[in-house]
Amino acid sequence: MPAPLGHSLLSWFWIAQLLDLVLITLIIWLVVRQLWRTPAMTVIAVLAVILLLGIMLRRLQLHTVGFLAEELTGVLFIATVIIFHAEIKAMLGSLGRYAGRVLGGGVWTGHSTVESVVSSCIQMKEKGIGGLIVLERSENLDTLYGDGVELDRLEVSPDLVTALFTPPGPLHDGAVVIRDDRIVRASAVLPLSRRTYFRPRLGTRHRAALGITERSDAIAVAVSEETGSFRVAHDGQMEGPLSVDRMRELLLELTGHRKE
Repeated sequence: MPAPLGHSLLSWFWIAQLLDLVLITLIIWLVVRQLWRTPAMTVIAVLAVILLLGIMLRRLQLHTVGFLAEELTGVLFIATVIIFHAEIKAMLGSLGRYAGRVLGGGVWTGHSTVESVVSSCIQMKEKGIGGLIVLERSENLDTLYGDGVELDRLEVSPDLVTALFTPPGPLHDGAVVIRDDRIVRASAVLPLSRRTYFRPRLGTRHRAALGITERSDAIAVAVSEETGSFRVAHDGQMEGPLSVDRMRELLLELTGHRKE
């Protein structure tokens, strides 16, 4: 067995190097995934370029310019943390919620409620109505909702949800919020996503769906009024358009129901 650098390939030294590389790669991937398509990601890319440029200039014996470039990177890094503290806070919160779900598990929404949400989306599509449904998980999000009307823990039924979104009713704008298998709010105004790039045909409703999932562990289901497509947002990511079966499967998975 070869022994590069004086250590066997199966020694703890090389196993530790491999684990170190895997952990660093995982951390970088998680950070990039959370900050992708946000203003902070552009600044971080510029910092990386300046740092690499500084290293290359030092290697080319341009010590003064290289030194200044490397020092500038440190200053810009501190400035980035100050300017984009909200995005960084949201990223850390998202990573913490993800770790909590992986370690803790749990069921947040009943199977019957998920079925009612799916049936509501089908009804809205058939009637050409758009809608936005928020399913809370472990976090209470009252401080994130703007305006809206509080409801007295109404049972989640397809007819009721569809009626709430049917214009010209007074509650058809905004989102319906479901907590503990009950409708607790309608016409809720959600924070919009911080992202600067969106795929075509995704409007304010979908930006709001992304926005609430960037700031919490909630799930948001959006039905497009124009196309009737179904999309599900979670953990700051938007999935879709989805078929009915795939939407049901994804919602059951996200609300803690394990596949049988």
